[in-house]
Amino acid sequence: MMRSAALIVGFLLGGLVVAAAQQDIQSALQKANAGDPAAQVKVGMMYAIGMGVPRNSQEAIKWLKKAADQGYADGEYRLGGMYDVGHGVDQDPATAVKYYMLAAKQKDVNAEYRLGQMYEQGRGVEKNEAEAAKWYTAAAQPGRVSAPQGRPEAEYRLGEMHEQGIGVKQDYAMALKWYKQAAAQKRPEAQYKMGYMYENGYGVPENTTEAIKWYKLASAQGYAYAHQALIALEK
Repeated sequence: MMRSAALIVGFLLGGLVVAAAQQDIQSALQKANAGDPAAQVKVGMMYAIGMGVPRNSQEAIKWLKKAADQGYADGEYRLGGMYDVGHGVDQDPATAVKYYMLAAKQKDVNAEYRLGQMYEQGRGVEKNEAEAAKWYTAAAQPGRVSAPQGRPEAEYRLGEMHEQGIGVKQDYAMALKWYKQAAAQKRPEAQYKMGYMYENGYGVPENTTEAIKWYKLASAQGYAYAHQALIALEK
């Protein structure tokens, strides 16, 4: 239950600001009833989280499906999320993958990232780490409205996959590249990995000073592993 609740928040959080800005539910409903898919997604999210209206999972599904049926990528992605966690519908990873795929084909970065996870975990599809890497790579590409520099979680996971040789050939230089991109977006786990790579000379010449710099950045964000690494280096 705790996991499902956390996932629901993750799927819907991106729409909270949008929904909060829409103070008049009647205005949103009017646009949604007129067939506006963006408004349908807003209304669906408002019902899903109970913002401005009583929480109603069935109404949420109804409106998200209306948007998805019009081929609206964000509606497809969010409907997939509802099936993924079983919110308002029976949990159905295969149907979740179906909707994620529809959105991903329109280059929805969130759907691409979720597909990477589904393939990596074997949820709703046969486990395929190479396919997971493909979708993470798509999600890591820059130039998207919702992730102009690429989705940092995808960049970080690609770094891990290249470091460990999961779904791709082991390549420390590529791992460093992806970690650096995620670290530039202030992901503390990626900053920690940058320190780790410099400390151990993986994909880059060993450099303790540079390692400390990255560990400090991650530690400043409360990343415990980085704090521990700093203590070890400074002994």
